[in-house]
Amino acid sequence: MDISNKTFVVVGTGKSGVAAAELLLRHAKKVYLYDGNEALDVAAFRKQHQSLEAVELILGTLPAEIETTLDIAVLSPGVPLDIPVVEQMKAQGICIWGEIELAYVLGKGTVVAITGTNGKTTTTTLVGQIMARHFAKVQVVGNIGIPYTSVVEDTTEDTVVVAEISSFQLETIQTFAPKAAAILNITPDHLNRHHTMEAYIEAKENIAKNQTEKDTCVLNYEDDVTRAFGENVKSKVLYFSSQRILEEGIYLENGQIVLAMNGEKTPVCHVDELNILGTHNHENAMAAAGMAAAYGVPVDVIRRTLKEFQGVEH
Repeated sequence: MDISNKTFVVVGTGKSGVAAAELLLRHAKKVYLYDGNEALDVAAFRKQHQSLEAVELILGTLPAEIETTLDIAVLSPGVPLDIPVVEQMKAQGICIWGEIELAYVLGKGTVVAITGTNGKTTTTTLVGQIMARHFAKVQVVGNIGIPYTSVVEDTTEDTVVVAEISSFQLETIQTFAPKAAAILNITPDHLNRHHTMEAYIEAKENIAKNQTEKDTCVLNYEDDVTRAFGENVKSKVLYFSSQRILEEGIYLENGQIVLAMNGEKTPVCHVDELNILGTHNHENAMAAAGMAAAYGVPVDVIRRTLKEFQGVEH
């Protein structure tokens, strides 16, 4: 999509908003940066972000004369969809994107994406390490602390982007379509933002909404929500289970992680060989292995990386 003739407003002046605005400065016709906090120290912000010198900063109320010129609003993950300024923009027909959508539109290569209530960072880091062992160009981004937009211009057609994505970020995708996606688990969380469990689940499930039959969605068989969701996705489904043997998928059998794909059962490694402890981490390891295998990474590469992985600091 060509955005060179589009006028954007980036909503939110945190790390994600700044990265989005910096990227848009080089690609869009016009960029505004908006924050509802009228008390923001403009001088300090300008001093800290001199790269945004050409961006007009708007605080408090978004003027109608600017709003009518806007094509697309890019919301930072912390900005709810139901606040008045966003509702007003939606009513005006302004397209609402998140930072993930913006990065996906402007980026190159393929994406693998991980979401879930728990275990996202561990699984994303592990997938990133597996991919980096097999592919020359890998970027690990998203909710893990590196805005996807900040690496977009470093991506090429050969790049594999590994993205940790929150429910907040998944609310605002339009065309985002990962080649491999995973929903690790879904338990009540962020209901102050999503209001209902149904809305929270819907946001999580957005990760697969643009996938096709050529893509893969890795899901937790032992989670009632994700197991049921697997019956309704367009992509190929690969379940993982810590409790039972699966005909197709990745599972634990007597402590051994086994990959069952295309009629073949391949032992990956024993959980005693992992440096990460507990059933939840064994599930994270299975999800990561399933995503990598679905992506075409050889099992020996997956095995070595799983055995060496030291976990992440919380």
